[in-house]
Amino acid sequence: MGDDSQNEYLYKFVSTKAWDAADIGGGIAAGDKYMDDGKLYVAKFKADGTGDWLELKLGVNNITASYAAYAFADAADVVINARHAADAAGATKMDRPEWTAVNPKNGEVYLTLTNNTARPVGGTDAANPRSYNDPKGVAQTAQKGNPNGHIVRFADTGGDPAAVTFKWDVYLFGARSTAAADVNLSSLGADNDFSSPDGMWFSHAAPGLLWLETDDSKYTDVTNCMLLGALPGTVGDGAAKTITNVDGGTSATQATFVGKAPGTDGLRRFLVGPKDCEITGIAESGDGRALFVNIQHPGETTPAANISDPTLFGSHWPQGGTARPRSATVVITKNDGGLIGL
Repeated sequence: MGDDSQNEYLYKFVSTKAWDAADIGGGIAAGDKYMDDGKLYVAKFKADGTGDWLELKLGVNNITASYAAYAFADAADVVINARHAADAAGATKMDRPEWTAVNPKNGEVYLTLTNNTARPVGGTDAANPRSYNDPKGVAQTAQKGNPNGHIVRFADTGGDPAAVTFKWDVYLFGARSTAAADVNLSSLGADNDFSSPDGMWFSHAAPGLLWLETDDSKYTDVTNCMLLGALPGTVGDGAAKTITNVDGGTSATQATFVGKAPGTDGLRRFLVGPKDCEITGIAESGDGRALFVNIQHPGETTPAANISDPTLFGSHWPQGGTARPRSATVVITKNDGGLIGL
């Protein structure tokens, strides 16, 4: 699970209880069974492409009552103040970690890092390797840090979800297709470039097909938030790379691990939403022949002064005309009734 804020962390919880399918439909009692006892971990991404899961527990990993920045009182204090515990443990601060998704083909886990405007040149690390300026619009308004985000993936050692070590790389970097090579590290083109990855979900009907949604305000001078379809490979299918980050007269190099460039066969734009929306939340029918996608808060940047005049709304989706914009769920089917995305 990600903590949706800049410079926060990736966590995992390993329940003491092994899953029992008999608990399906068991409600709160089943939830208590699995969530009341276990181990909470935070991720540390190391420069060599491996990582450690650091347990967040009172008395280990510098999580003590004498920790200088925060005195932990008890086990509950550690869980409630997990951010402080992760600080104490020395975990890796990520570029706004959001959704995670597990590839059913191989068990590898994907994590969207939406963006981070507080990542300075010289303040990067291997798992959060970019800091640059992405000027926006006619005015070329500066957007610094990692404004376009990226997606990290990892594989727990031995394919064991309870393992305390893992290997990782950066599967995909958001960027304008026109950006410099040290920014557009995934070699995106005009038909599949994107910014600010957020929602993410693997299809069950078409194993290996990854749906990727964006929550973007950085690339909206070109297009709106979007849904992309991807066919990712595996951790380590790319190569180590050293990039140069530049901000004006300041530059610094950063070593990282970049996954194989997807090309148009591996990443395609599927739909683009209305103005100001976020594409978030996705599900498919059991047979994979209908895809449900949420369109959230279209027209949200309409100035308050214009609310009384429907002609001035920033969007009129989905009804059109001068209608008030509304969030909605759309359903997508193929004309031939086939599987969506194939």
